[in-house]
Amino acid sequence: IATVHNGAYKALINGYLPVVVLLSLICLLPFVFDAIATHYEKRKTFSGVESSIVGRYFYYQLANIYITVTAGALWTSLGAIIDHPQHLLFILGNTLPKLAGYFISLLLTKTLAGLPIVLLRFGALSRMTFLNSCFNRKRLTQRELDEVHRKQPIYYGWEYPTQFLAIIICFTYACITPFILPVGAAYFFFAQIVYKKQSLYVYTPTYDSGGSMFPQAISKTLFALMISQLTFIGYTLIRKGVFQIILLTPLPFLTVFFSSFIDDRYVKPSTKLSLERAVKIDALQKETQNFSDEAYQQPVLTEKTSLPGDGDCDTAVYNLVLNKLQSLHRESSRRESSLPFGESA
Repeated sequence: IATVHNGAYKALINGYLPVVVLLSLICLLPFVFDAIATHYEKRKTFSGVESSIVGRYFYYQLANIYITVTAGALWTSLGAIIDHPQHLLFILGNTLPKLAGYFISLLLTKTLAGLPIVLLRFGALSRMTFLNSCFNRKRLTQRELDEVHRKQPIYYGWEYPTQFLAIIICFTYACITPFILPVGAAYFFFAQIVYKKQSLYVYTPTYDSGGSMFPQAISKTLFALMISQLTFIGYTLIRKGVFQIILLTPLPFLTVFFSSFIDDRYVKPSTKLSLERAVKIDALQKETQNFSDEAYQQPVLTEKTSLPGDGDCDTAVYNLVLNKLQSLHRESSRRESSLPFGESA
């Protein structure tokens, strides 16, 4: 193929064929991860399956990007390294920025091909085309029509890693090859338009996980930022920048601190019911349960003193004392009435 028309297609094949193969593999991997989460891990909830897919997909993309960077740099400059092994760091420092062209092609392909595919929804489009060309709507049952016009949920295990891939590429090459930033900005601009339209008019929630996917997305984004910072520190070390490394060293620690702050300040409190919300729920309830002050005490310590009579201990003692006082009062009145007039007891 490289010799057809004097190599006219060679640049096209070398530049875009690896990108197409990678994107095809990326599209197939969620099905594999879904089968692992469902049949091997035995996850029972939709949110659990999606969370498992997001985690595995993210780490695969992270490893794929950095293995591509390392292996590509070594393979491209292998001959120069063998001839001049003493200049290893210098050769790698000059080779790493050149690999950004591959990732720029990947972002352009996702922008010009991936986003239109999301917008066109080939699955729903093919169902409608097949229905209109092969069937008569009037002869179909309502169940068959509902199957064709079924609601489309948002698959977080597919959508989140797609954005992770783009943001990891931008984080990694932002300082090494700044030309990638306009390409990444263009991708996220059009992605916002596409996914905003899909979220408002197409995607329909089929389950409620209480926003459990959002903290995972934030934590993985910050983890990707930390890895890209370490990569840039390593690249600066290759370029023998001593003072730059001293200034860059606090960045990963600040990212870890911010991630832990987000987790303690927002993620953990979001898993618990707020006091304000609990008071509102209690106010809305028509029937309130009576709570005993002795609910968490030992039964032996809550037993009353055994006294004759009905009721609890305090009532029995009060009635006993009151009866004795009344009897004494009657006794005193009887004695005073039995005495002669003018005498006192």
